[in-house]
Amino acid sequence: MHVIDQLLVRPITARGRHEVWRGQCFHAGLLWQGHSGTPAGHRLDVHLPREQAVAASAVLAHTVEFIHPFGPDAVIAVGKHFRDRSGWRTYHTIARFTRGRLRTRTRTMPAWLQVEQFGGSPEAMYFNEPGSRQVYRWNGLWARSLGPEVALPGAMVPAPGALYVVERNCIVPGQENLVRIDLATRSATRTFPAPRRRLCALLDVVGSPWLAVAETWAEQVLLVDRTRNRLVRTLSAPGGPVAIARYGECLAVLVDAPRRLVFLDPAGDGTPLAEWDLAPLGAAAGHVTALDVDPATGDVYLRSPFHPRVADNVPGVTLVADRDGDTLRRCDGRRGAAVAA
Repeated sequence: MHVIDQLLVRPITARGRHEVWRGQCFHAGLLWQGHSGTPAGHRLDVHLPREQAVAASAVLAHTVEFIHPFGPDAVIAVGKHFRDRSGWRTYHTIARFTRGRLRTRTRTMPAWLQVEQFGGSPEAMYFNEPGSRQVYRWNGLWARSLGPEVALPGAMVPAPGALYVVERNCIVPGQENLVRIDLATRSATRTFPAPRRRLCALLDVVGSPWLAVAETWAEQVLLVDRTRNRLVRTLSAPGGPVAIARYGECLAVLVDAPRRLVFLDPAGDGTPLAEWDLAPLGAAAGHVTALDVDPATGDVYLRSPFHPRVADNVPGVTLVADRDGDTLRRCDGRRGAAVAA
């Protein structure tokens, strides 16, 4: 294992004291950041890579709970807002940054559709609705249920002819499964015969046959064949993985105790290619819920919202990077490695 301790650390932006959402995404060469519940209202900010200053900003009518890629040049932000006459409503905003301007278009979802987050693409938009135990396809005018019941549906990732959904069988973490919904037959198949020990992140490993799932309490990352809906590999992550992201040909895995970033080759023997010690960040990395990577440079953005039970929690966004780029070179050196199960 190669330990990297010479890291570039730079605060990007501070969060409001009571910012609890994980609205962050690095997409289309830009860092997208949500701010919710500020005195000025809700807003979406765009940062150029490594920039602390905001390149553009837009006021939104809703919180920014999640931000997802939406095609090659846009993102979609999902959130809610309460109005006295209409109650709680869910909104989604599609945003593009072109010619120095941030352009947004917000849609209000039907009152009965209290969705949490998005999965899919501009051609096939899916939203989960935990209260009804359903996933809905949205065409811009109406929503249609996919049919199968999924307990407290969470993160979603599309696959050829299917949609994978994290199933949370209990409000308390630790009873999750992964469900594959066949879009042709509208039937559901669970990936694992029994619930797992806190599935907290789901990632499509593009360019491979796999989905990666972080299983925190089992201290491992699961690799699932997206076509066969079968567990094919496990990668050890001692200390408990809490977030994962693509990093070149590797997986960047944020591990909780001690707090560090571990870089794993999904086609390798399980030995980490590199490790970053995040302990010196202190409270800035005390409650990370979003981990995003600039694929061009390997810069990592950690978002830490407020949590009342995390001591000295400091809401904010921090850039962390390997000063000499050695980690990205190691991970890109895995390009061409066999990925067949």
